[in-house]
Amino acid sequence: MSKNDLSNQLCSACRELTAALGKSCIVSDCIWAENDNFCDVLTQATIPLDNKWPLLILYLRGIREIKDLSEVQKNRMQELLLSILREKDFSQARYDAMQASVLSIITLSYQERLNQFVRETAQLAKDMNNMFGKHQREVATIVDNVDTELAKGSDPALLLAGIRDVLKDVVAKMEQDADTLVSLSHKDSLTGFANRRFFDTFLDECVERWKTRREPVSLIMFDIDHFKKFNDTYGHLVGDQVLRTLAIPVQNVLAPLKGDSSNILVARYGGEEFCILLSGRLSERSVQIGENLRKAIQNTALLLRDINGKVIASGLNVTVSVGIADINPEWEAAFQANLVDCADKALYCAKSGGRNRTVHYTPNAPEVYSLIAAG
Repeated sequence: MSKNDLSNQLCSACRELTAALGKSCIVSDCIWAENDNFCDVLTQATIPLDNKWPLLILYLRGIREIKDLSEVQKNRMQELLLSILREKDFSQARYDAMQASVLSIITLSYQERLNQFVRETAQLAKDMNNMFGKHQREVATIVDNVDTELAKGSDPALLLAGIRDVLKDVVAKMEQDADTLVSLSHKDSLTGFANRRFFDTFLDECVERWKTRREPVSLIMFDIDHFKKFNDTYGHLVGDQVLRTLAIPVQNVLAPLKGDSSNILVARYGGEEFCILLSGRLSERSVQIGENLRKAIQNTALLLRDINGKVIASGLNVTVSVGIADINPEWEAAFQANLVDCADKALYCAKSGGRNRTVHYTPNAPEVYSLIAAG
């Protein structure tokens, strides 16, 4: 960053800070490095002129210039800046808390993804161990049979031919299992949908196609309403039954679109939250698909059983809230994060607006969060 760029940024910070204090900067083309105006403003705001608070304020003030952060992250950073000016608590404890908040905002999405990957990897390792354990037992059986046949005086040449045939069969099974493991590494073990890791990969591919060929991309996020309350009532095992059952109407809604399978992906994003990525022509139908999905799930009757298979509830229905967003060229960067954030904002509006409804994020419309329909 050049001296002029830094000076302009500091001057802009100065003007915003004075505006927040109900004052206006009286120095034209203020350059912090060459006069004390910014320091005067900090002093009037009772902000300590140490090496901590002024730098933190300037960092938060310039956060919008960091392209790799999403709009949600930038907004949260700006809220931190306003809280500093509003609360006027400049203690060491408050400074440490602010630093922790900044770090949390920057790393939260990465931490969530890491936790999800750890869970998926643990499940994959378990599946791998089961498969390899099965083949180890098969090989052990072959060795035992060879020892037995040799003890009987069987012809070693015939034994060797037989061993080759059996081992070929074992190798074929292992290759098949390896393909299965690759498939499992992309799937959520509960619903059979794509997992978070594969969702991220597919999203990257969709964004790359948008950058190079301008193929539109849309994201549908949906979340089961009051699912925590449902889990508290029936338990997490029954909650898992609900997730598996609701995978059926989702598949039914998407089945007519299978001809465009390369441009669609449904994934379990985490917990009871799911995502559907659409690119190309399918993106133009995102609102219709999201609303069809909401209705299909609402009309699905649940049959719940306990761990022993006994029916504990029948005829129950759950609803979902749906948020939809489209990729926006005005973002300039961080397209993946912004698309997820905007769909998540629309989902939040659907939740806060009464649940069981579909909301579309349309930034250039009079109503940024457009209510499509509600149950």
